[in-house]
Amino acid sequence: MLNIAVFFGGKSVEHDISIITAMQAMRGLKDYNIVPIYILPNGQFVTGKKLTKSQSFLNFKLSDCQFVTFEMGKGYLLKLSKNKIKEKVKIDCALLCNHGHGGEDGALQGLLMHAGIPYTSCGIASSALCMDKVLTKVMLKDAKICTPAYLHFDKCEYKEKKIDILHKIKDKLKLPCVIKPASLGSSVGVNICEEETRLESYIEEAFQYDNKIIVEQYIANAREFCCAVIKIGQKLLTSSVREIDKKVIYSFNDKYLTTSKPKTIKISSTLNERIKKSAQNAYKALLCDGVVRVDFLLDERENKLYVNELNSIPGSLSCNMFDTSFDDLLSTLINEALLKKENEREVVYQFSSEAIKKFIELESHYKYKR
Repeated sequence: MLNIAVFFGGKSVEHDISIITAMQAMRGLKDYNIVPIYILPNGQFVTGKKLTKSQSFLNFKLSDCQFVTFEMGKGYLLKLSKNKIKEKVKIDCALLCNHGHGGEDGALQGLLMHAGIPYTSCGIASSALCMDKVLTKVMLKDAKICTPAYLHFDKCEYKEKKIDILHKIKDKLKLPCVIKPASLGSSVGVNICEEETRLESYIEEAFQYDNKIIVEQYIANAREFCCAVIKIGQKLLTSSVREIDKKVIYSFNDKYLTTSKPKTIKISSTLNERIKKSAQNAYKALLCDGVVRVDFLLDERENKLYVNELNSIPGSLSCNMFDTSFDDLLSTLINEALLKKENEREVVYQFSSEAIKKFIELESHYKYKR
């Protein structure tokens, strides 16, 4: 039986949502040995049997856990006690359920690459591109995929050129506009600014969560859709298309704290296929792997379909959007991660040369100042 490490938590405002995704995923891993790896808000990694139960996080006790680290290059999890290795566990694959900073942005993917552990998500570069909404738009525009107009700036720029930036927002994008942290999800820190008097306060709110802000064109009366894409071999398969039933903005509370079921809204077959095709194109443009959810805005008046964002580790892994069972979806993700790792073994990572020998010969002719 394969040992599957389920990663979740992390130093992110989406920490709690990550726990929910992991709890759902671990229930679906029926044919695997589960090794839960919870990343604490301070960035430390722990494991423990109780971490498979959601109740453990209402009154979390560090005493129920063991700190862990990894044996680089060998794919082993090392369980620690008083800074000594107490147990080694071979990890066959990592199922990533992290959302936001440190888990969805390529950082965790880089660690697992060095540890020699296959993982179920986009690669390092793709994860970074999908996480940063500005870079996402750069890639989409390069692929000639329609996305709302935008401006972006960081905290230092805003302090130095605040008046210029505010004028540029009002002149180029007009009001209302959408203000977001550039590298965050779950609609945290997102506001629609309709009045000039609120512009600065919304920017300051977004800066609480990120050092870079993106301000987007507001598409009035837009319909909002989402579609998930998964890669199996070289084939891209799309989920059903869902329309988000919302008033103005799909908030954190709408996504996670409401008990009402989403309404089923029928859409035309033409629009359905248009969204699915655009989702696949966006997936390819951002070099994605694993399961990714693509979010859309439709301006019916102009008949323009905009790709708004890509979520490289979507909440609940978008399991409810596919016709297959969650168990099958997880097995597919794991099998694809193992296959990707196997294919990487064919890549040459070493190259013999005379470079060091030549350097040593030349080094003797020069004196270096210390």
